[in-house]
Amino acid sequence: MASQGIDRAVREPVSAGLLLIVALLILFPVALAAERFRERDYRADEVNTVHAGVVLNASETAQWMAWQAAHPAGWRILGVYWVKLVGVTEGATRWLSVLCTMLTLALVYRLGADLFDHWTGLYALFLLGTAPFALFYMHEFRPYALLALVTAGLLLSFLRWVRRPRFGYALLFVLFGVAALQTHYFAAYVLAGLALTFIILVRWERGRYVRAFGLFAAIALSFTAWLLPLMHRFLYRGGGKTYALPSNWDTLVRIHRELQIAPFALGELLLLVALLLPVGAHYVRREEGRLFRFGPEWRKGYLLLVPFFGLGIAFILNIWSGSITTRNLIILLPPLAVLLGFALRRLPWQVQVAALVLIAIPALTEFRYYRESVPYKATVAFIAPDYQPDDRFLVSGIKEPRELAFYLFDRLPTRPDKRNMYFVGYVPHEYPQAEHLLNRVLTADPAALQGFAATLAGAQRLWYLYGEEKLILQPVGPFLDIVHADFALYRTGTAVGDRRTYYLREYRRLPADLRDLARFGDAISLQGWNLPGGVTVRACQDVPFESWWYAVDAPGVDLGIGLVLADAGGQGVARVDAEPSGARTLDWAAGTYHLDGRTLRVPCDLSPGDYPLLIGLFDMLSAAPLPLYTPDGAPTGSTLYYLTTLTVMP
Repeated sequence: MASQGIDRAVREPVSAGLLLIVALLILFPVALAAERFRERDYRADEVNTVHAGVVLNASETAQWMAWQAAHPAGWRILGVYWVKLVGVTEGATRWLSVLCTMLTLALVYRLGADLFDHWTGLYALFLLGTAPFALFYMHEFRPYALLALVTAGLLLSFLRWVRRPRFGYALLFVLFGVAALQTHYFAAYVLAGLALTFIILVRWERGRYVRAFGLFAAIALSFTAWLLPLMHRFLYRGGGKTYALPSNWDTLVRIHRELQIAPFALGELLLLVALLLPVGAHYVRREEGRLFRFGPEWRKGYLLLVPFFGLGIAFILNIWSGSITTRNLIILLPPLAVLLGFALRRLPWQVQVAALVLIAIPALTEFRYYRESVPYKATVAFIAPDYQPDDRFLVSGIKEPRELAFYLFDRLPTRPDKRNMYFVGYVPHEYPQAEHLLNRVLTADPAALQGFAATLAGAQRLWYLYGEEKLILQPVGPFLDIVHADFALYRTGTAVGDRRTYYLREYRRLPADLRDLARFGDAISLQGWNLPGGVTVRACQDVPFESWWYAVDAPGVDLGIGLVLADAGGQGVARVDAEPSGARTLDWAAGTYHLDGRTLRVPCDLSPGDYPLLIGLFDMLSAAPLPLYTPDGAPTGSTLYYLTTLTVMP
């Protein structure tokens, strides 16, 4: 009688109200992760897909992917049309991954309920929805959310077909299989694992085995169109990824650590409990004894053997063609979540509650980044305020020059002309992408320098974007020499990612009428100035001012520029003191030009009249002004240079 009561409790469905409450609690971490990802910078693969969505159609995407054959074209085509539907912003595009994540959680819940009971399904859903690895990779605009979805779909649909070989389940399994093979090559390891697991767990019955063979054959036939691109990749281009992990014990340890739930120790405990505890007799169903080997333990075998075979095949093929990365092995997470859900379900209810709390706290308060972001958005934010369509770009020392260019193409107000973009320190040849870049040069050879100089002809502004890869930066010096001959540094900035920084510089073309107006100290010459708004101003007005400077010699100290508005008696009524808007004078090299831009605020209580505008330099540490000399070197006895007179209107 007692065992019957336990059996009824195990099999009793969860009430609809409780299921809704639990589902909402579980989905909250998923929604929180989606919000955290909403404004997170794209990674390189995401940029490639987004840009393909801007410039390619489905057939062009398939051709591009066929040449690479790094992955099947299905995911990219889906991504391309999603971009055409929702746009290029991070928040909008990543909702596709959020939708896939929601469907994956639903399928994992159903898988746990089919194998065990509804509570196991809920726990599996909770564990997958709070796993740090899943929260990260299932929210990027990359194929991993869909890969997890088709993995869960394959496991569930094949299980249902084995139990009840109906046409609907067979069709669902084939559709999931076709979608899986068009999503990622690692989905083939799931299918191989299912086939081997079927042979081990399901008793021999000729008709059932023949039909199963037909299902796998139908899925395999759907991939025949992609065999030629795949063969081309491995026969003519060579297989493997340089960043793939080796097939060794250290890789297994890394996979175990990255895919484990948090807290890590609790995840290991649940895994050990799942492996050691028997499934239990209350899960026995009469018809399954004739269908499956190993009694109720076949359930654990289903969850263990599929990922075991998939991982084993991946490790073996990885020796020949490097392909293993931890993110590809997201296929292990759905069965692992159900297995850990089974372990949690078998523990005393007090332990279950404690475990749920311990898992929920880091899921809600922490967010682990498995890969660094690239500061694309900050780069665009720096460029956009002053950007003009005919601006030139010089890029060097950045690991993802193509992806940066794609981001600039898609995000700046007007797309830059790629003929105006020069990439220094990169091999001219690049694998086919959604769009090729021009002007990729490896070294500063005469032809490259001549081409770069010709590119700058007529340009009024140049953006120099560079990174921290010092070896790549070495050949850029001669190109910068060409820039410094005709352009002045106006603005500098940095764009910071998780572990990567871009350095940004804006150069403006030198005016033709620059001349030596005054010398400050021994190293710096004032060459020109400009009041874009004219000399007539009003009280409370912000007056923009530009001044051009030449480093006769390297100053070697930090100097500030002081712009002063004085009254008739020489007393200052408004002043703005700051470092140059570009590089610090400590970094000025001899023979370089610099443009400073700043704004002077006219006091709101200033009476109408004429006010001289003066400029000077001062030491940033001591505040001591630099002496002023005439262009021929004669001292003036002053520290301020008269520029013009501003007329304050009533």
